[in-house]
Amino acid sequence: MEGSSGSSSNPPANGTAATTTTTTELEALQKQHEEKVLKIQELKKQIESTKLSLEEKKKNKKMKEISEERKQFFDSLCEKYNILREEYNALLAEKSKDE
Repeated sequence: MEGSSGSSSNPPANGTAATTTTTTELEALQKQHEEKVLKIQELKKQIESTKLSLEEKKKNKKMKEISEERKQFFDSLCEKYNILREEYNALLAEKSKDE
């Protein structure tokens, strides 16, 4: 009987040790899972931040291109104005000589 009672008392001890080991492993896995979830959240934030930064750079580049186009257009208008002014002054001077 001792053999049977000894064997009946051993399984709970082994069962408890196995449960403790399983619980420890489960806790370790849960901790790893939580760390990975936090890492995923951090990466998602970095992705969003990078997207916003890229959009801002595109916007700034576009504004710079528009600004450059405006500058070129203004320079072109100034050049045309100067040419027309010179022509006008030349015609005015010619008219003054004729009178």
